[in-house]
Amino acid sequence: MIRLIIVEDEKLIRNGIEKHVPWNKLGVNLVLSAENAEEAFQMCKELKPDIIISDIMMPGINGIQLCHTFRKTMPESQIIFISGYSDKAYLKAAIELKAVSYVEKPISMSELQEAIKKAVESVQRLRRQSTNLLHTLLGVQDAETDSIVEAIKLSDKGKVIEQDSTFRILVLHTKNKTYNATEFNSRCQEYISDILLKAGIHYITDFAKKDLFVLLLSGPDQMIGKDSAIMSVCWSALSNMRKEEEEWFWGIGKEVQSLEKVSDSYQSALECIQLLSFKGWNNYAFYNEPYSYYQENLPLAHQNEFHKALLDKDIKRSTFILESIFQMLIDGNVVLNFNVRNIYNTLDRIILQSGRERNLIGFQKQRRIKQENEKFLDGVETIEEMHSYVKNHMKEILKENECEQKNNFAVKHVIDYILENYADKEINIQILASVVYLTPTYLSNLFKKKTGVTIGQYITEIRLKKAEELLNNPRLKLYQIADMVGYEDANYFAKLFKKKTGMMPSEYRENIIV
Repeated sequence: MIRLIIVEDEKLIRNGIEKHVPWNKLGVNLVLSAENAEEAFQMCKELKPDIIISDIMMPGINGIQLCHTFRKTMPESQIIFISGYSDKAYLKAAIELKAVSYVEKPISMSELQEAIKKAVESVQRLRRQSTNLLHTLLGVQDAETDSIVEAIKLSDKGKVIEQDSTFRILVLHTKNKTYNATEFNSRCQEYISDILLKAGIHYITDFAKKDLFVLLLSGPDQMIGKDSAIMSVCWSALSNMRKEEEEWFWGIGKEVQSLEKVSDSYQSALECIQLLSFKGWNNYAFYNEPYSYYQENLPLAHQNEFHKALLDKDIKRSTFILESIFQMLIDGNVVLNFNVRNIYNTLDRIILQSGRERNLIGFQKQRRIKQENEKFLDGVETIEEMHSYVKNHMKEILKENECEQKNNFAVKHVIDYILENYADKEINIQILASVVYLTPTYLSNLFKKKTGVTIGQYITEIRLKKAEELLNNPRLKLYQIADMVGYEDANYFAKLFKKKTGMMPSEYRENIIV
């Protein structure tokens, strides 16, 4: 974000510049105007402009005096003077102040636009330079530190930060890689610049990696050197800056008293990132916060207890075991290592094993799920993510158990209904589905899966088996038996009976009697 202020006592000229310059096209995001130096001073305290367009001859404090004062607190600001006088003294003063341009009145809009364009390019170049210097400083060897520090001090940004005695590095680790570094830096300008500068804190930004953003802060010791003070200022600014879909974690390094020691602050900030393991995303950690490593495997007794709870379909007990392990790790400030990941991989394997033992998943599916889950668990960065993933997997398996029970009950209920109502000539899949509150298609597929035969085949089997029993009674006519087992057409019944037994009903009866 590039901010600009126009200081001009003549309203017509001031309004004309505001109205007729294509600010967005030139890369200027915010434009304010002031009628005199006093008003400009007040605005600049709030705005901290990157570019100042100022008339020279104004009532009271003139433009030269105004910009001399600005240079002390805003050495990187670009200055463009406008004046109706081509006095050599003014030109000399403009040169001393390193003004970008000196535009004479009457103002040529094309000349002014060219000057603004040049100023914008200078602002962008200086931002890149300060970033590059920080990047270099964070990665240099001790032998090279002096030359890099000297380069920073000689830069415009360095002229500000070397006035302060205390420095601190903050690193921002993002869950997803931030590929657009330019857009991210622009957001810093928009959201945190004003808040930090009002607190007397200067900063330089950089991307160390695609998922690691670096913020060098410099300022008075009472702000930079106190953990509570620095975060009360930074956290409100940084929280507003985060997009809803983004997840971050800040590591706050130790305070140091010179640029030469900034790399020490950087290393301590990097070490903070591992505290993300138990603190979770959208949080922060200081360099001196305690943490620990878990050095054991999941005890066999815990594994067996969890396995038994799953086989018993005891969701309350299973959940309690998972929550107890999670709370132990969080309360112990445990950072992720091989042993912690192995705990959750072990728990997930037990869940899969219980599903396999209950015939809920086949071997090939179990193998595929195991590979997918291991890949996820090895890739996440917080204990909470692993815990939630395994907990959800456990619920899915137990839900399948519950669903399996319901399905078994449905099939059993259909079988009982058929055994009691096989003689009903109207019995069909629609009636059976309504009995168990399932759709006909779902019931058909479920019944076939559980019994190995279709519902129609099962009804026929039961009817013919009952017919065999009735054929033992010689007083019953064949058409009567057909009607008693659910067939209106005795010939159709005879055909089905022969297909099953290899004999017509009459032949079957004769063989029984013989």
